[in-house]
Amino acid sequence: MKKKIGIGIGIFLILFIVAGIITTYVDGGRVGTGHEPKYCIKVVSNNGNKVTYWGLGYKVIRYVGVSPKEPYENNIGAKMGSWFMDYELPKSNNIEIEYGGQTINVTDIKDIGTIENILLNSKYNGEICDGINTHKIILNNEVYYIKESCKEIQKGDKQATISEEDLETINNIISNKTNK
Repeated sequence: MKKKIGIGIGIFLILFIVAGIITTYVDGGRVGTGHEPKYCIKVVSNNGNKVTYWGLGYKVIRYVGVSPKEPYENNIGAKMGSWFMDYELPKSNNIEIEYGGQTINVTDIKDIGTIENILLNSKYNGEICDGINTHKIILNNEVYYIKESCKEIQKGDKQATISEEDLETINNIISNKTNK
């Protein structure tokens, strides 16, 4: 009797490990191509900025750049690792934006988090467009330039594409600060 129970538990553990390997492989491919993980439990944080997907032995953490109601592809900043992975975006107390000849200091935590998500989670490559810098953003002593004509963000000698929604979000934050 004990031998049958031991064999049953062993078979269950092997099936559980194989299922974990298969779901990790499938969801890893989905996250790598910008799709939502399929074989996970989805947990959204209270403020909607962070979504955590729990799988069999792994988790995916995603920081939302637009809105939790938007499709997965429109959001930015996903990282996949073990259950014990700790991933938080660096927090800044202040962001300085130069736009239209004036300097704006952003101190609202929600606005800072939104701008950090956009800037830090963009995929930068070596291609630089010849557009005009319209925004200069200083975040954690790093300088980012936004080129509205190219719809790109420049960081050093690398550049990333910025979506219309993200650009509009930054412009809304700027207009809210200038209207106050």
